[in-house]
Amino acid sequence: MKIVKILLLLAAIWLLTLFSFRVLNNDKVAVVVTDWGQPEGFSDSYYQGIAQRSRIGIQAMSENEACSEHFVGNYPYRSSMGSYPHVNSFLTKGFEQYYDNFGMYHLDSNQGLYINVLDESVILSQEDADQYERIKVTGSGDGYGRRNILSVDPRDGLDPLPDYYKILAPNGIQDVREQDVVFYRRINKLLGANRKSTGMNPMTDFMEEYLTDFMKNNFGNRVKIRFGMYEKNSGYSVRHDDVAWTMARWGGFTNMLLTRETTDHNFYANHFMTRNKVYYRLCKSGLKDRVALKQIRQVGRTPEYNLMLLHNMKRYLDQYSDEEEISLIYATYGLPWPGRNPEGPLGAPHPWIKEVYHENAFNNYLSFKRYVEAVYDVKQGGRWNINFNRSDGIGSNDSRTNSLYGYSRFPSQIFGHPEDVLRFETIRDQLKQAIHIDHRENIIIVPSHWYYNGQDTSLKIRELNNLPLNSIEEMNQGIFDISWCEQYDEDGLLDQILDQGLNCPTGYSRITLMETFDEVKEEFNIGYAQRIRGGIEQFGVLPDLGIEIMASGDITYKDGGLVEITSGELKGTKLIIRPDFHPNKPESFSYQDSYRHKNSNDPYTDANAIRPFNEFINYNSHLISAWFDFTALIGRQAKINSNDPLPIMNNAISEAIYFGPYRTIVNSPASVSIPINIAKIENKDKIRAYIFNDLSREYDPVFEVPGGQSIRVDWDKGIVSFDTQVLGIFVIGN
Repeated sequence: MKIVKILLLLAAIWLLTLFSFRVLNNDKVAVVVTDWGQPEGFSDSYYQGIAQRSRIGIQAMSENEACSEHFVGNYPYRSSMGSYPHVNSFLTKGFEQYYDNFGMYHLDSNQGLYINVLDESVILSQEDADQYERIKVTGSGDGYGRRNILSVDPRDGLDPLPDYYKILAPNGIQDVREQDVVFYRRINKLLGANRKSTGMNPMTDFMEEYLTDFMKNNFGNRVKIRFGMYEKNSGYSVRHDDVAWTMARWGGFTNMLLTRETTDHNFYANHFMTRNKVYYRLCKSGLKDRVALKQIRQVGRTPEYNLMLLHNMKRYLDQYSDEEEISLIYATYGLPWPGRNPEGPLGAPHPWIKEVYHENAFNNYLSFKRYVEAVYDVKQGGRWNINFNRSDGIGSNDSRTNSLYGYSRFPSQIFGHPEDVLRFETIRDQLKQAIHIDHRENIIIVPSHWYYNGQDTSLKIRELNNLPLNSIEEMNQGIFDISWCEQYDEDGLLDQILDQGLNCPTGYSRITLMETFDEVKEEFNIGYAQRIRGGIEQFGVLPDLGIEIMASGDITYKDGGLVEITSGELKGTKLIIRPDFHPNKPESFSYQDSYRHKNSNDPYTDANAIRPFNEFINYNSHLISAWFDFTALIGRQAKINSNDPLPIMNNAISEAIYFGPYRTIVNSPASVSIPINIAKIENKDKIRAYIFNDLSREYDPVFEVPGGQSIRVDWDKGIVSFDTQVLGIFVIGN
C-alpha cells in the first residue's frame, strides 16, 4: 500500500511538473534550428539515414492515410518525398526487379568473401560470386539521378574503392540504399575524412553557440532555442522532428519557429525536409493542432548577407591589379527543371516544377550584384572592372540568360534541354561561355548557397562541373579555395593546367573557386540571427531593443496588404505588400504542362507551356509576393543591442523607422513611404533611402530591386517612397 501511495505521489508530481511547463511555455516561442548536419569524419548510420529521409521517405499505406496530407503522387504510388521512381523506393508487386536487381559488396581477400556493404550478414563466397556478372563499383556507371559519381580519384587516377564490386544478382536488399553506402564511402575517401565521426562540423558548433547567446541576450527567457538536424549523428546530434516533438509534448510550447540557414528558399528543403517532417511527427502524436508552426526559410538577400559575401570575396579580388577586368560566376545549388514525369509506378512524383527556388535564388543573385557594383566596380568608384554578363542572352544585363549565373549540383541536362534558350546553365556551361566564346581572362567563381566547406563545395559540385579538387593535405589544413588555368581549343575541347595557380601561360584564362563562409563565420551568423529574430517577431514577441509599435496590420499571401501610421509626427509612414499577381502559380504547375524542347525525349511545345522566367521587368514579373501570411509592424527601435543605441545617420532627413517583422523577405517589391523634413534637403537630386545593416552597424543604400521603381518624392505631402524586398530599419538621406 505504501509503495502504491509513493507511486501515486510521484505520478502526481510528474503531472504537475508537466502541467507547469505547459503553462509556463504556452506564450513563449520554441526555435528549432536545423540543417543537413553533416558529421566531421564518417558515420555509416548518418549517411544511410540521410539518404533514406532525403530521397525515399515514407510510403502511404492507404489512399486517405492520416497525416499524409503533404505526401506526393497518386495512391498506391504515393510517398513523402517522391525523388526516385516509386518502384525504386518501395517494393512494388510486379516491379520487384527495380527495387532489388543487384548487390554492392566489399571483397575481403583474406577470407575470400564478398560482404554486403549494408548488411554484413549477407555474404557470397568467391565461388558463388563467380556465377554472376561482376563490375567494379568504380566506373560502374551508377550515379542514381546522374548527380552522384562513382569514378576514380580525378587527382591521381587511383581507385578509392578498389575492393568494391557490383554483383548482378538480387540479394533481398534495396539497390538504391546499397548505392548510397558506396557513394558516401567514396566521398569520405576522397576527402580524407576520419573513419569514425568525431562530432559536428565546426561551423555548426559555432552557429549553435552564437545563436544561443543571441537569443538569451535579446529575448531572455521568452524564447527557447534548440538544435536538430535532418538526420542524427549518433552521440552528437538528434533529428529536428524529434526536437520539435519533445518541445511540444514535454515542453508544452504552442508557438514554434522552424529555421534553416540556406541562402535560397526552396520547397524541397523548407517544406519537404523541414516542415513536413515536423508536421508528420506532431500529427502522428496528436499534437498538430496544438502547435502553430512558422518558418525562416533563407538567409540570402539581406544587407548582412550581401556585405558578408563582399568581405569573403575581398582577398580573391586583391590578387588582381586595379582596373583589371574580373568576371564573376555566381554559383548556387540548382534544382531540376522541369523534373520527371510523376505518373504511375515508374514515375518520380516530387513536384520540382512547382519550386520557388529558381525565382528566389535569382533575386538573391541580383541583390548581391547591386552590392558588388556599388563597392567594387570601377564604374561606381571601386577598384576593378567587374563583369557579370555573357554575350548571348536575351533581355537586359539583369536577365538570367545574360548573367554568369550557374547551377551546380546536377548534371547540365537536368536543368533543361541544351537547345532551349531558357534552360538553366551550370557552372561549367558558364565557364565555357566565358572562356571559349567571350574570351574572359580572369574569372572568380563565387559560391553562394552553402555556409561551410562541406562535401558539396569540396567535391560534388567540382566533379559535376569538371573543377579541380584540393589535395587531402590542403583540406586537412582548412584550405578549400583553388586557382587554375583553362583554355578551350577551336573544337571546344578543354585543357586545364592545375599546378600553376594563377601563373597561366598566354591564351589561358585564370580561374579561382572561392571558399564558402568558414572565414567569415561570425558575419554569417550575425545575419542569420537577425532573420531568426524576425521569425520570432511573427509571434508578436519582440526583442528587448526598445521597440515601440505605432501601426500594425494583416498581410496575406494572396492579397498582400497595407499598413499606415495615420496620425502624429510619423503620419504618412506606410508599407504596401503587393498581392499575388499570379494566383495558384507555381502551385498549379504540372510536369505535363511544362515546356520540353522538340528534340527532347518527351517533347511538349504548346504555346501555353510553362517556361522558366528570364527577367523581372515590373511588379507583375514575380510569381510570388509575400511568402506567407503575417502581421506587419511599423514603429521605432531605440537600440541595436542591450548596450548600444540605434546609430543616427548624419545626412538623415527623416527619422529611422522600423518596419517588421524584421528582415521579412518578399519577391514582388514592397513599397515603403516615409515622411521627410523638407527643410533639411540640400540637394533634391540626391535624396536616397537607406537600410540599417546589423553587420556594419551603418546604413546601406537601398538599391533598386528587380521589377521595382526608382525612388519617388511627393513634395506636397513631404513623403518619400521607395521599393524593397527586405524589411528593416529605413531612413531617408540627402
